[in-house]
Amino acid sequence: MRTVCWGQVSDHSQQPESWNEVDVDDSADKAEVRRQVLHDGSFADSPELRLLSEGGAWRKWENCQTLPAGNLKVKVISQQPGDGQPTTKVIQDLRDEMRLLRSDFAARYTEAKSIAFSLVSGAAANQLLEDLHLTEADGFEEAPFETPAGVSDIETFDFSQFVDEDAGTPSFVEYHKKQLQACGVRMGRSGYKVLDLHKTPMYHVEIGNKRYSGGVDGGVVPYAVRAASAAKLLRIGFEHKQSTADKATFRMNHPDVLQAEVAAPRQYSFKEGRGQVVCCLLAAHAMCQLPLDLDLTDGQQHHLLRLRGDLLLVYEGCTPTQAYHEMADFLIRQGPMLTSKHTILEPPAELEEELRRPIKKLKGLVQGYSAV
Repeated sequence: MRTVCWGQVSDHSQQPESWNEVDVDDSADKAEVRRQVLHDGSFADSPELRLLSEGGAWRKWENCQTLPAGNLKVKVISQQPGDGQPTTKVIQDLRDEMRLLRSDFAARYTEAKSIAFSLVSGAAANQLLEDLHLTEADGFEEAPFETPAGVSDIETFDFSQFVDEDAGTPSFVEYHKKQLQACGVRMGRSGYKVLDLHKTPMYHVEIGNKRYSGGVDGGVVPYAVRAASAAKLLRIGFEHKQSTADKATFRMNHPDVLQAEVAAPRQYSFKEGRGQVVCCLLAAHAMCQLPLDLDLTDGQQHHLLRLRGDLLLVYEGCTPTQAYHEMADFLIRQGPMLTSKHTILEPPAELEEELRRPIKKLKGLVQGYSAV
């Protein structure tokens, strides 16, 4: 007979204020003992397993590893050697139990962990495209578009007026609305609106064995749609990035505002945000009911992404004039499928096949999950 005890500590030089105990004999179900320790309330905040040796002296067990939250100490109290199982056998058994505990907890933690879109690297984006059997292509070569002749140039958005992206996003959203409206997009009833979504939870998806979460800074949706439902009916998403050049300009013009040091001033490049927007576009197509475009922009340049068939088309380095006229053309052409009054279970039959295919494909390969 032996007793397994566990308790929470804030410092491994201390002992727990109280112990939880369970008696274990040779016939006990070890898996049940492990579950009892794992599901104990104190374990929820506890991460580092340490073993108490026979006799009550604390020591670090050589095979214990750091786990991702809190502190837990475990001790075993057994019969004296000669009265039952040898001490070495008790310790070996408990060592095996602790290994299983660590494995169970680590697996559970990994499953629950979500990767933010903004932390997805370019290499990870490559793997996502490979896993989903999609090919990234140069949009200008594969499916070029033309800007209407004779239109006036659209001015860039001045991000250097703002201390950071969050501060500038509301004004940038209004700028998007103004430019799209000037390019012929109907805003208001029976049309669209542009929402500030940078604080709105949107997408939580599972691709393969990994979970991803994130959203966009701004978005175009049917006029009646509110922000809470924008994820399902997003037509264009905007991801805002303030370049180090604009950060440096703001810093120079506002020396009285406390700011972090700025890296070498330069324009924001597509490569820097590629992982984030690729992951976001894939997640959005899996959750949305109609096709959408994504615009990664620093206000000076626009990098448009769209899915057509099995291709991810990237239009890197568009001018504002090119970008807004192309996005306006996309919205106007999809206008007849505007809806906010009912749920669309399948992409509409009148939707072109190359637009229907990625939605149907990603809905089958990318799974949503609850963030709660």
